[in-house]
Amino acid sequence: MSKDIRKITEGSMIVALLGVLFIVDRQSAGILNYIIAWVVPLPFVIYTAKHGIKDALVPFVASVFVSIMLSSPVFFVFTIMYGLIGIVYGYGVHKKWQSRYLFFATVVGTSVVFFVTIILFSAFFGYSIVEDMDMFYQVLDMVEVPPNVNVQQVVTSSLVVMYSTSVILEAYFIHMISKVVLTRFKIVVAPSKAIESVSFPRWSGWVMLGSLFIYPISRSLSASEAIVTATFAIYAWIVILLLYQAFVFVIIVQRRYKRKFLLVTVVFALLLLPTLMIDVLMIIGLLDILSDMRSKITGVNNHA
Repeated sequence: MSKDIRKITEGSMIVALLGVLFIVDRQSAGILNYIIAWVVPLPFVIYTAKHGIKDALVPFVASVFVSIMLSSPVFFVFTIMYGLIGIVYGYGVHKKWQSRYLFFATVVGTSVVFFVTIILFSAFFGYSIVEDMDMFYQVLDMVEVPPNVNVQQVVTSSLVVMYSTSVILEAYFIHMISKVVLTRFKIVVAPSKAIESVSFPRWSGWVMLGSLFIYPISRSLSASEAIVTATFAIYAWIVILLLYQAFVFVIIVQRRYKRKFLLVTVVFALLLLPTLMIDVLMIIGLLDILSDMRSKITGVNNHA
């Protein structure tokens, strides 16, 4: 079988497979679309990794047109977003990106999905950050909260943990399933370099630090719901980046000083005391970016 015929055959199989998923989604009245959506990136991951991004655009566009005819409007949007995640991931594999860059690209992709579904078109997808906040306030009203506790900070921290956990877990799920499928197809994924070299540039730390104040300012000025929602999205994304940097630092410390359960302890502390631990980890992440804390504590220079 020639190379061009193989491309056409594999592309047709992708469109046919997704067509079946679209019909299942429509017959289930959209109940399964959040589960089925995770399957959408996988064919594009394999196809793009094998043939490149230019050839992958043909079955992607064809799948989008098929989704218009067969799927629900919600799943049509999911097809575009998750399909692009699969194409970017497959492009990274094709270009021999390190595994951690593939995962980070997937986190960015799932964050875009979060932004579109939770913020940009929240009414279309049935979400509202303001309603989620009100729900947390109602729960806290039923609990005896000490008077010295900042309720607004508790609610904000809880939402950040909830949304960031969803984004990261979804990205991790797609990343791991993609690696398993690529292994079955005997497609090699480039391993990551040492984690000691992972760090954001110093200038980005100052940008993150300044952007953290946008959301509190919008709340204090009683801005409109749209502005509050948008600034919260910026705040949540920056928190995710700082938590990522902080966990990199924790992993380096764990390896350097052979503290076997340090990472697990930090994760449990974050789940049990989100308000306190988010602030602590954000400070650690900022210090790791802006200062030479890593080189002084671990002997590893992250700003070489």
